[in-house]
Amino acid sequence: MKPNRRGSAVSVRAAGDPPSIYGSPGSRTQIVEWLALELGQDIKSVNLNRAIMSSPEYRDVHPFGKIPACKAADGTGIFESGAIMLYLADLAGSLPTPEARGEAAAWVIWANATMWPALEASRGKCNLENLFGPVDAILADKAWLLGSELSVADVAVASYIKYGQLFFRMDIKAFPNVVRYMEQVEQREAFQSTVMGG
Repeated sequence: MKPNRRGSAVSVRAAGDPPSIYGSPGSRTQIVEWLALELGQDIKSVNLNRAIMSSPEYRDVHPFGKIPACKAADGTGIFESGAIMLYLADLAGSLPTPEARGEAAAWVIWANATMWPALEASRGKCNLENLFGPVDAILADKAWLLGSELSVADVAVASYIKYGQLFFRMDIKAFPNVVRYMEQVEQREAFQSTVMGG
């Protein structure tokens, strides 16, 4: 499944249509698209320009006029990449219990609210042991953060690790399990075609 890149306007859609993901190349939209590919979740990717982002119709989807945003099949607007990712994971049935949702949400929120802000503010020079020491320990006996299969948690965490490497030349070699984890991530076709730009 490849995200559909047609369309440029915000419109009301019929129930049963795939969710529309609004964004632009080189943004966090790529993380959402990576997850959709991994889940086999059909989406409609809509590239936006500034004029559309400031339109009243788009503000119904994202009240702050930012990207990414999602319009669900019923017309509900969902914003913030982490919230969109959790919605897609739920939609695909990969979070079958409240406990599974909570465990996945903890990682998605940590990646967005703790890890990435620390990396961005310090340009990757923060105390990496504080960030990645616990992650390395968790990955010592697991292939992925939540067990034996890649999940929404991995998409969130691995995306920001990769951004830290790309934007700030962050070095993770002190964390061998995180290194192995990222090697697994980088072998995934969906990651290469979205986060790495295909």
